[in-house]
Amino acid sequence: MIDHLNTKFIEREIVREISEILNSVGIMFRIFSRSKSSRSVSKKIESDQEYGKSKKIQDLLGIRIVLYFNDDIETVRNIISRSYSESSNDVSIDAVNSEQFKALRYNIIYKLPSNHKEDLKLEDLSNLFDYTFELQIRTIFSEGWHEVEHDLRYKCKSDWKSYELQSRLLNGVYASLETNEWTMIKIFDELSYNHYLNKEWEAMFRQKFRMRFLEDKISSDINTIFQNNSIAKKFFRIERNKLIEEMNLRGFYFPITIDNIIYFGNLVFVKNSEIKRITPNIMINDMT
Repeated sequence: MIDHLNTKFIEREIVREISEILNSVGIMFRIFSRSKSSRSVSKKIESDQEYGKSKKIQDLLGIRIVLYFNDDIETVRNIISRSYSESSNDVSIDAVNSEQFKALRYNIIYKLPSNHKEDLKLEDLSNLFDYTFELQIRTIFSEGWHEVEHDLRYKCKSDWKSYELQSRLLNGVYASLETNEWTMIKIFDELSYNHYLNKEWEAMFRQKFRMRFLEDKISSDINTIFQNNSIAKKFFRIERNKLIEEMNLRGFYFPITIDNIIYFGNLVFVKNSEIKRITPNIMINDMT
């Protein structure tokens, strides 16, 4: 029915491509993937007779990005959507409802690029399968909850029938995890501000931008310039997600070091002449 060697190859290629994109801008994440087995596909078709008639299976390939921080969710969606085309009618993003405890879905269907479509070879099954893959975006905190909920509630709904209180309490656990995620970000923000006040520049950048830095030392030249506190203040005021978005938009490909983030942030946001003077010419040429 399905050539699983082909699907596994495409699955690995998409994981590699997405990982390269996110690593290039320093996002902290884990990535998981799967391709549906023939048994799983058959089960899905049996569960809904409309498959092959009015609808197609869109999640033969599934990718899950698990983020360290929930303020990266929208940023990562924007970044991935610059490389892959969203199927706009098939986006499942739940709106926040202040009246209800409920886990939120953040699932997006993307169209496979033409080179992967050719590799998948589904011509004879085109009535059943769409040339798409499903992307789920979650956070590390919510990932554990979703795994438990999927196996012990979603897969056995009858166990929870007529037990609304327990179901609500389980959703409440998710709500508390979500609150803790925002609290954690606030802690990092406060910590980075304290480092800023104490002129601890390396620590300020680590906690402010929360990136997977390859090198987290600041050069002596930059340190000297940063003794002028007004310059450091301008860097502290850079919005983290705007910086990451600009890195992606401009095709940032340099190693993720604090020095390089300072050079880039200066070219795009701060525009200090002293820092520009010590910025490598290749970055000036390629990023402006």
